[in-house]
Amino acid sequence: MSAKTFHFEGFSIVLANMRCDIRLDRFSRQFTEAQFWLDNQIMTDMVPHMPFLTGTFIALTRGQSASLAGSGMVVAGVGPMGRYLHEGKVMVNAATGKGPANIPGVGPRFKQGAKLMATSRGLKYSNGRGPKWVPVTIAQHKQEWVKEVKHIAGGG
Repeated sequence: MSAKTFHFEGFSIVLANMRCDIRLDRFSRQFTEAQFWLDNQIMTDMVPHMPFLTGTFIALTRGQSASLAGSGMVVAGVGPMGRYLHEGKVMVNAATGKGPANIPGVGPRFKQGAKLMATSRGLKYSNGRGPKWVPVTIAQHKQEWVKEVKHIAGGG
């Protein structure tokens, strides 16, 4: 029986009568550990850039991200406030055009079920924090994440 060869850019595949039993259990554990580390590190590195008033927004976001750690998903901002805080635009009730009502002891809140829309006005942030903290975090930490994931996964 003759072997069949398939050529691709940069490599070729030769089909022949060969049997190979490869076990990747060791790598599976390392990949899982690397993903878990990465998910947690992304959340940790985002915190200094996220809006901070009382700490509740960050605590809720951390909680949701922790429940997903190892899945390859990280919560950038817990809803519903995460969307408008990340985008950095003042939100109003789409039906009334008004902002949230101030509830004593709680703070500004929209009525439950209100549909919101973004305005062109930007939110005001303090302590050097601001909108779009995900791309800022990625730009600052991507290379360190890649290096450490390679180390944990056994590739560097």
